[in-house]
Amino acid sequence: MQRLINIKIEKAYRTVSNEALCILTGMTPIAINIEEAAQIYQLTTGNTKGEEALVDSHMEVKHWQHPAETTTRILEDSDKRSAIQIFTDGSKTVKGVGAGIAIFKSGHHIKSLQCRLNNRCTNIQAEQLAVLTALKYTETVQTTDKTATVYTEVK
Repeated sequence: MQRLINIKIEKAYRTVSNEALCILTGMTPIAINIEEAAQIYQLTTGNTKGEEALVDSHMEVKHWQHPAETTTRILEDSDKRSAIQIFTDGSKTVKGVGAGIAIFKSGHHIKSLQCRLNNRCTNIQAEQLAVLTALKYTETVQTTDKTATVYTEVK
C-alpha cells in the first residue's frame, strides 16, 4: 500500500524499490511505524512482559512519593573534600527571571550574588548562568586549594 502511494508521489517507475521510494519521499517505512506504535501501546498499558518499563505508568495522586522522601540530603561532613562550596538556584516567576548564588569557603559564608535575566529566558538558562557566575567569582577567592563543589539543579 505504501509503495503505491510513494510511486504516485515521486512519479516513479514500478521497478523502483520500496526502500528507495521511502528515501526519495522522506516517508518512514510503514513496518517501522507499526512496530513503534505497538511498543508505545505496550509501554503505556503496562504489558512489557517482565521488562522494566521505560515510561512512568499512571498513578493516582495519593500514591505519589513525597518530595522530601526522594531528595538527597547533604550531610555536614560530605563537603569536606573541597575548599569552596557553591550553592546555586535559578527561577522564573511572574515577577521575572533570576538566579541566586551562595559561596562558602571552609564552611564560612563569603559571598552572595544575584543575577537578573531577560523575561524571555528560561529557568534552565538562569540555572546555568548561576553556575557560570559562581565559577567566575571563585577565581578571585584567595585560597591555596582551588577545588570547588557546586550544588545545583542543572542536569
